[in-house]
Amino acid sequence: MTITMTAGAVLANASDLQPSVAESFPVGTSGSACLAQSVTMGAARASVFDRKWVVLCSDAAKPVGTAYVLKNDTDAAARIASAREETLECSPTDAFGRASCRGAASGLEWRIYRRSTDRGLIVVEGLAGFDSALQLAFESIARDHVVPGNVTIANLGTQDALALAKARAAVTDADTLIGQGYRDNSAGSYAEAAEFFAAVPERMAEDQGGNEASRLSRLHEVTINRALQNSNLGAFEQARRLFDDADRMGASDAVQTRLARNYEAIDAINRGDLDKALEILARPVPPIFAPAATADGTVRIDTLTAAGLNSSGGTALSGILGQPTRLTPNERAAIVDAQAKQLRGTVLRLQGKPDAARSALVAAYNDAMRVRDGRVVSITRLRAQTLSEMALSYEAQGRTAEAEALLRRALSLVESQYPDSISVNAARARLAGFLSRHGATDEAIGIYRTVVADVTERRGTLVGMTNLMRPYFDLLATKSATDPAAIAALFQASQLIERPGAADTLAVLSRELEGGSDEAASLFRSSLAITRDLERTRIALARANAEMAAGGPDPGIAAMREQQDRLRGAQLQTVEALSAYPRYRAVAHRVVTLDDMRATLAPGEGYLKLANLAGSFYAVLVTPDTAKAWKVAMSAAEVSDAVTTLRDSISVTINGVQSTYPFDVDTAVKLDKALLDPATGEIATVRHLVFEPDGAMLRLPINLLTSDTKGVAAYHARVNAGGDEYDFTGIDWLGRDRAVSTALSAASFRDARKTPASQAKRSFLGLGQNAPLGPVTSVPGVRSGAEANIDAACDWPVSTWNQPVSDLELLKATSVFGASQSSLMIGAAFTDEAVEAREDLDQFRIVHFATHGLVTAPRVGCPVRPALLTSFGDAKSDGLLSFGEIFDLHLDADLVILSACDTAGGAGLAVTREAGLSSGGGQALDGLVRAFIAAGGRQVIASHWPAPDDFNATERLFNGFYHANGTSVGEALRTSEIALMDDPVTSHPYYWAGFAVIGDSARALTVR
Repeated sequence: MTITMTAGAVLANASDLQPSVAESFPVGTSGSACLAQSVTMGAARASVFDRKWVVLCSDAAKPVGTAYVLKNDTDAAARIASAREETLECSPTDAFGRASCRGAASGLEWRIYRRSTDRGLIVVEGLAGFDSALQLAFESIARDHVVPGNVTIANLGTQDALALAKARAAVTDADTLIGQGYRDNSAGSYAEAAEFFAAVPERMAEDQGGNEASRLSRLHEVTINRALQNSNLGAFEQARRLFDDADRMGASDAVQTRLARNYEAIDAINRGDLDKALEILARPVPPIFAPAATADGTVRIDTLTAAGLNSSGGTALSGILGQPTRLTPNERAAIVDAQAKQLRGTVLRLQGKPDAARSALVAAYNDAMRVRDGRVVSITRLRAQTLSEMALSYEAQGRTAEAEALLRRALSLVESQYPDSISVNAARARLAGFLSRHGATDEAIGIYRTVVADVTERRGTLVGMTNLMRPYFDLLATKSATDPAAIAALFQASQLIERPGAADTLAVLSRELEGGSDEAASLFRSSLAITRDLERTRIALARANAEMAAGGPDPGIAAMREQQDRLRGAQLQTVEALSAYPRYRAVAHRVVTLDDMRATLAPGEGYLKLANLAGSFYAVLVTPDTAKAWKVAMSAAEVSDAVTTLRDSISVTINGVQSTYPFDVDTAVKLDKALLDPATGEIATVRHLVFEPDGAMLRLPINLLTSDTKGVAAYHARVNAGGDEYDFTGIDWLGRDRAVSTALSAASFRDARKTPASQAKRSFLGLGQNAPLGPVTSVPGVRSGAEANIDAACDWPVSTWNQPVSDLELLKATSVFGASQSSLMIGAAFTDEAVEAREDLDQFRIVHFATHGLVTAPRVGCPVRPALLTSFGDAKSDGLLSFGEIFDLHLDADLVILSACDTAGGAGLAVTREAGLSSGGGQALDGLVRAFIAAGGRQVIASHWPAPDDFNATERLFNGFYHANGTSVGEALRTSEIALMDDPVTSHPYYWAGFAVIGDSARALTVR
């Protein structure tokens, strides 16, 4: 077998990018993320050489500046002024071409920079708060290369990796969005690609030009691409829905059907269904332009094929290939068919058939290279993927020299076309994995460290690369026994694994409050609220456009766009105002070094981080004096099984009935040994354990694990002798001798520890005991509402409100704090509307809810919409304090207590996006915990299962908690838990272990 060796075109490195010919270019090289995006000039264009860019920054949905190159400067000032949204009042331009201005309507300060060059007049103007970005954009255009520099502007630290993609989508036409989506897909930036493709229907709705056939063709193309990106990101259900939507469009165009076939095959490979992938790849596709003849002999071409022949759709499709000129349909189909052979080769390799795989891969490579003699630059990634697959087939047969050569060649190809991209890091990691498997560990570790450094610098994550990075984690875990640097490297790399969205939310709250609850913090909070409202409006617009595209009535799109414009303007004003506060111009570091974590911890504290990567667990324990790292002795699947076993013995609901069984203490011992045995000695000295869970351990409090084999043996002996199998007294649980905090991430814990305490004037606000809608027929044994019979809709049944939780624990708490320091909202006063309308919520240091938590879907097929149950108010009330409504509350609380069912659970992706959040969702701790952190709760005590009312367990737990005044939150909770542990009727972990402190439980619990 031979591979055609024609060379393709090579793109310059990013550092050599020329703004004069680039569609976009980065502004600056550090600090806040900004870029300049090329846009059309409209009436301001006087020459084909004129260019216009808008300057976009990650925390502003609207451009913060505009840049021009005007070949002829005649009437330049008037042409530029005509494109502004408001009139500027400016000072005279100084000798260096600089002028300061003020918006006549907004009052905002502006800066203008001008310079005449041999390429024409260069002008950059924009808001003064973004001056560093404006100056760097100006110098980059003037010098025609990206000028290094730090962008120092106000930023919210929301860690929205897609913020710039959304801003670009808002100013870019449909064809450019499609092309950029393809380029980002090739570069491995699947989330950004999905954002660009998702924005196309709205751009198409705004542009009524073109014909129906062209519109259908582009909609089909965009839909299958959105499906592919969702599959690449692991959102398989959403991908399937989109593929089904595309299938209903009835495409029979030769290229479109081939793309759909390939993308569905990739989806099957992503899901691990290799046989299905082969079945899809064998699916027949129409020949190029084979028109159908009807019974009367008439030749007909379907609308999508006609669109491909007669519209600009071909130009958009050529964006997948990065070509400046349109490829012919035959050429496009040939490349897509070559990709199908490459996919078939991949499947055959995964099925253990290296010879057959290599035959298909060689054919794929040669077929692709025959198109224009291999000078199609964007087949670079296809070529690199094919070479990598061939290398793995050689490796499977022990032909390591050939395998290594092909992997290095694949890396070189990707570096040439997609420098500084995720695809380059994936190719590096693939090569490093090969080297680690064949003894070249030093070189492998060096390459892996390059990947980690690059991802860290980008403030990215290892999403999509976890399988490729697992050998690095294995190497570091092995070396950590003798090499302290390996522990530090593992701790750093583990922080690049995606965390729950609540971690970012806590980091943002810490950023808001780092200077105290002052005017700047209030302005910061307003900026966050506007950003969420913008995201909500964006999602509503996307839905409205989808409804109209499906033939539905206009749901008020014009009004939504007006609201969007108002919000964008308000966002710019608030971010501009924030620029006056230096503390909000610094970019937070998302990765904490080992030394930084040691310095963060106090004597007697330990930080235990778990990392779930590609089916394996890794652990790092850090104390002020020591550090240790190891690979967990159980696989991720085994840990998940153990967690499920333990949870099922604590609380399980079958047919609406909640039950508790004897705790599976033997599994608790096995899990403790697997997770913690390598650091047993170090953990024994820790009095405050800060635990950062991952994977299945997000669903289980670690305090119920035990290594007390003697105590467990005594329990079994007692049961065997006829004793109570629910009596677990005498067992030394992990949480008995140490306080436990649950950390969301290393960075958020570090930042939260620095956050000033609440400035609230009063101590306690208690909320609960909703007013029932009918006679109360029974007292609930748990606080979940799950025992109610669910009706056919996605609403909770009326019976859910007819079992209110007692207010006794709230009344007892007020007796501790005193009437002057306490306030209660109970009974009919405890409505969702009353809570939202209360203006003094930020005047209480502790906010305690004792009510039902609704944290599961009402029935199968309904979304998970976490909420706390309240009394009903007026006709607009739904008797629920929802996830999104909680986000909009304004607290200044040291502690929020959620004494309800499973309040440490997650939220569905749909409700997360509806709340205006572009990240997180779907994981534990991303539900009510995240919402109350966003509302202003520095710490949250939440439950991992239904809060038990049997034996007054929950009431006793919090009564004891509040009476432990003067100690830390963690110690207060531990002391109260011990009292339940030592009582035979409440010694089962169901009664005492369910509540966890999310945050820093070393903070003081003070009754003032």
